[in-house]
Amino acid sequence: MNNSQIYAAITEKIIANLETAGSWMKLWQVPSPVSMNGHYYRGINRLVLSSDPYKSRVYGTFQQIRANGGQVRKGEKSTIVVFWKNSVEQDESTGETKKLFLLKFYHVFNSEQADFDEQGMKKIAELQNLVTEKVNSDHMEAESIIEGYESHPEIIFSDKDDRAYYAPVADLISVPDKKYFSCSSAFYRTLFHELGHNAASIIMPHGHYKVLITKLLSCEYSA
Repeated sequence: MNNSQIYAAITEKIIANLETAGSWMKLWQVPSPVSMNGHYYRGINRLVLSSDPYKSRVYGTFQQIRANGGQVRKGEKSTIVVFWKNSVEQDESTGETKKLFLLKFYHVFNSEQADFDEQGMKKIAELQNLVTEKVNSDHMEAESIIEGYESHPEIIFSDKDDRAYYAPVADLISVPDKKYFSCSSAFYRTLFHELGHNAASIIMPHGHYKVLITKLLSCEYSA
């Protein structure tokens, strides 16, 4: 399979998942998928795997699943994931070397597509716990960013789900309570969005500040 075919396969997979996902936002409302080796998938691989219809976040190649006491069920379809492999090539005439990036791919299955023995099920549970711990860790990091923002405006958590905003005159941020968000990540994206408005009012020269505020107040809310 050449690069063009790999690109086409990935594109077709994303389009197919989008057509059945119900909402594109779901692609970002799930924890990071992880391999049987404990590696978190990133970039385009996260996009592709996060839109799969499985609750499990654990994936593995056919051989990885077998090595962990599992057997992929007959008829299950794999998903392509890609990675770039570095190599160095030397020009025989000049002796100069240059780095090349080769696009590689392999096929993975979700753990729900396989049957595992007791040891394999234990491994899957451990990996799922790692995913949960990573989510909690990411949120702790988000909280530390807020705490480290010196003299940040007062933050009010509203009991209404209709809007989030930064009020420059009062120097306060109002955001809906966490319970109104589909996930914690969405909550922090919204809060950082409003903190960004506050930061802009601080770093912008005074002469442009009023123009900026007028534009902000006229903008519709966007997380």
